[in-house]
Amino acid sequence: MSRFQSALCVLALCCAQVPAIAADAPEPTPEQARFIEAREALASGQYDSFQALSASLDDYILHPFLEYEGLQHELRTTKPGKSFVSKLNQFEQDSGDKALTRKLTRSLQRRLLETKQWKLFLGVSKSGYASKMPCGRLQALHQTGEAISFATPDLLALWTKPAKPAKVCRGLVEEVEAKNTPPIKAIWERIFAAMEEDKPDYAESMLRYLSKKDRKRVNDWLKATESPEKYLSSQTLRDDTQLNRRVVSDLVLAWSRNEPVKATRHWLGVRDKYKFGKDRYYDTNRALAMRAAYRRLPEANELLNTFTANGDDLELKEWRIRTALLAQDWPEVIRSIKRLPKDEQIEDHWAYWEARALEEAGHTDHANKIYEELAGLQSYHGFLSADKLGKPYTLRDEPVSADAAIVDRLKKLPALIRAREYHRVKVGWEGRREWNSVLSVSSPEELAALAKIAYEWRLHDRAIFAAGKAEQKRALSVRFPVLYRSEVAQASAANSIDPAWVFGVMRRESAYIADVQSGAGARGLMQLMPNTAKYVAKLQGDSNWEGDLTDPETNIGLGSHYLRHVLDKFDNHIALATASYNAGPHRVSKWLPEKDMTADIWIDAIPYTETRRYVRAVLAYTAIYEWQLTGEAARLSDKLTVVMADQDDT
Repeated sequence: MSRFQSALCVLALCCAQVPAIAADAPEPTPEQARFIEAREALASGQYDSFQALSASLDDYILHPFLEYEGLQHELRTTKPGKSFVSKLNQFEQDSGDKALTRKLTRSLQRRLLETKQWKLFLGVSKSGYASKMPCGRLQALHQTGEAISFATPDLLALWTKPAKPAKVCRGLVEEVEAKNTPPIKAIWERIFAAMEEDKPDYAESMLRYLSKKDRKRVNDWLKATESPEKYLSSQTLRDDTQLNRRVVSDLVLAWSRNEPVKATRHWLGVRDKYKFGKDRYYDTNRALAMRAAYRRLPEANELLNTFTANGDDLELKEWRIRTALLAQDWPEVIRSIKRLPKDEQIEDHWAYWEARALEEAGHTDHANKIYEELAGLQSYHGFLSADKLGKPYTLRDEPVSADAAIVDRLKKLPALIRAREYHRVKVGWEGRREWNSVLSVSSPEELAALAKIAYEWRLHDRAIFAAGKAEQKRALSVRFPVLYRSEVAQASAANSIDPAWVFGVMRRESAYIADVQSGAGARGLMQLMPNTAKYVAKLQGDSNWEGDLTDPETNIGLGSHYLRHVLDKFDNHIALATASYNAGPHRVSKWLPEKDMTADIWIDAIPYTETRRYVRAVLAYTAIYEWQLTGEAARLSDKLTVVMADQDDT
């Protein structure tokens, strides 16, 4: 029986003996049931029922949240006036909940703008809970009789940015611009900002304000962005002026988008002919060199060493190591590691690469000493180090060590009690907010206690974060719980993939927060984008899928199918498939090497920091979950086959 089949068997047994996580919470109390019913009534427009149910929960610890939702409903459905401000003040006084008061205040600000209650908006905006909303404030001041001009700091700041102002004050900004000439300093600031952000249209709109001579120079700059090499090679920019310095820097960076090496060579030849400011000199050098590094160009390491790195520029120093790794220049790997700050050199990833470089150079004994130290860690590079020595992984599950008195004290905190209640009535986001308000001000001893409490209360995601912050690394049951067993067993079997891999991805993506949504819009346990979910559903034969990605079974099913899809696309290479799940198959295809490369080098030279860390974490988590499911973890090095060269000659 394979390890994959063994893990599925373990999952099947667990599913027979342990209820699915959906039933992992106790039955709701009468108060919790009424709370849920009240919210459902409000959502379905039954406001009278909502009010009656809310009134019956006056003594319930989460009653303020129902009041909050009632006030939000009032804001959406009526025109708020001074009476609402009184209700808001009363809510703050009664609830003491600053976060909910802040949300209400900002909702009120938006509604006052929509209903054009300018004086009331200005009054509410003085609150410590209010959002700044400079555009709304400008319009309110204008409507209440204050003269707005380029002498008004907020307006000048909005106008200078190469972006459209918010709709509420766009007409006002345009009106001021139509009647007044902006200060020349602001005009140049907008031109430079527009070019810096690659928005030439905003710079072009400034031409009418410039003198004939300056207009020609800026216009030539704008035209040159299409073919910067010719303009840079002419004598037009020979004078060392402020404008020419900006043009040279901007056009070199524009050129480097298509020809980074040629652009950088030109820059190296001209940079000392101009008196660049310290920051612009450094930033241009850095941007050019890093572009070569991100694209894995052979010249990248040389370019990264053409200037002195700032002491705090850790990213650039690290990329010197990665470019040396890609070139398999092992002496340079060691030299670059030694140029890191001392506390960075001993981080497990750089210690591993020092050992690898020493091993490649024939210094096996020295390398093995480093591997020996790393092999005791429960981490990606720790596991690789254990593989180098042929040792088993040092995986063991230890209970969270927490002081009983601290645990008892924290269990009585109203914020934590509210957090647990929010979790049980399906308002998890507010529960996480409450929990984090305590977590953020806790001592190491309190963090350990919080991890213990969260695990006991089945707040698994909070237990994961608290245990991690408390450095309770060996508390594997707490940090890597085996949740959603039946859903994973079904999905992994249906797609013929390792369930431990599914758990590893899910743990990294969401830490088991079923209703989480990222800033980019990814949703649920396996953080699927809606378009990706529709694509996967179409692969499964459903062209009109409109499901709920916060439903665990749906999310795990679609996510597992997509894992199978990218695994097939990259010939069963787990590292490439994992990277693809995070960054997309198209990007990963671009990162394939020109010649065969060991997987450990490929992974640690992934251009995107997020994806690089993601792949290492998921692979380590997969090993931990294998151990959780079967009692033994397969060697990562056995899974990390060579990354084959890109065969696409197009």
